[in-house]
Amino acid sequence: MKKLLVLLVLLAVIVVAGCSDNDEGDNKEEKDDNKEQATETNDDNNKRKDAEDKKVYQIGETATITSDLYDFPYEVTVNDFELTSKPINGIDLEQFGYTSEEGGQFAVINATIKNISDQPFVPNEMISAQLVSESIGLNSEDEDFFLERNEELNPGEEITGDLVYISSDFNKDNVLYLVYEYMASNEETKFELPVSS
Repeated sequence: MKKLLVLLVLLAVIVVAGCSDNDEGDNKEEKDDNKEQATETNDDNNKRKDAEDKKVYQIGETATITSDLYDFPYEVTVNDFELTSKPINGIDLEQFGYTSEEGGQFAVINATIKNISDQPFVPNEMISAQLVSESIGLNSEDEDFFLERNEELNPGEEITGDLVYISSDFNKDNVLYLVYEYMASNEETKFELPVSS
């Protein structure tokens, strides 16, 4: 009988110890899961903070940008910006289906692009800039302007010309943004273009 009692006590101790180990294991797994979730949350917050902390460049400032697709560096300086309904280089709004009476305008952005890489590239083939705002969404530049972008740009060389966008909604926002490397999380670069009333 004594042997049976000792055996039952030993069995109870083993069962309790086993449950205790399982609880510790569960607690450890739970702690590991919580730690992973906290790390993921911190990573997401850091990415959001990096995106929010990215500098928005002003007219006259130079941004150094790395191509997201081709991994080469280049510089962009926005020299000037205006909204106009006057013809640009002899090309008028009507050629694009807009009229000044209906609010049609050219957004003319004078920009300098400099090749700071060690390889030549053709700017129009390798980089692009989008004009973005809440009202117009996304607007791509017109290919009829700034034709120097179609020629090879050697290391150390720069070109200056007018990027031209066309819309009837430019005056609906207080600010437009010229964006290089659009939607590239690490390289997206914005220039703020205030719209004068």
